[in-house]
Amino acid sequence: MTIGAPLDLTAEDHSHAMAEVAFLVDAFAHTIDNVMGGTTGPVGRIAGRDMAKKLPIHLVEPSLPETLEVLSARMRAGFDFTVTSVEGQRADSTVSACFVRDLCAQSGKPPGGAVCKLYHAYFDGIVDELMHRPVKSELVSVGESCRVRTVAQ
Repeated sequence: MTIGAPLDLTAEDHSHAMAEVAFLVDAFAHTIDNVMGGTTGPVGRIAGRDMAKKLPIHLVEPSLPETLEVLSARMRAGFDFTVTSVEGQRADSTVSACFVRDLCAQSGKPPGGAVCKLYHAYFDGIVDELMHRPVKSELVSVGESCRVRTVAQ
């Protein structure tokens, strides 16, 4: 294999890669959960803040809905979430397509567990950094589509 050479990958290769990624992400999230005693929020939040610093997104005094809309457009390759209602500093979103939910399904785990919690803390960290204020999201419901409530402080 030569670096930069095109790869000839089959659908089966992609399926095997997805299974491997699902296994690794699940193991990683559960390890953090065990080491941190179930409080993975700070780890995810710090990672999210670091990620946001690398994004080419610069918002001037953004509102929560504006920030979520910008992130929705940016993350469309792996996630499809839409802000469905806004009330003050609270926004409810519906997540129809979700790479993390796909990873959970691939590894036989129901959505809403350790991987989802770690991801939502990561997402909160991104929004924190972009808005320059703390936010907290919670899963309202999980399944084929998920509902998430995000509150800015």
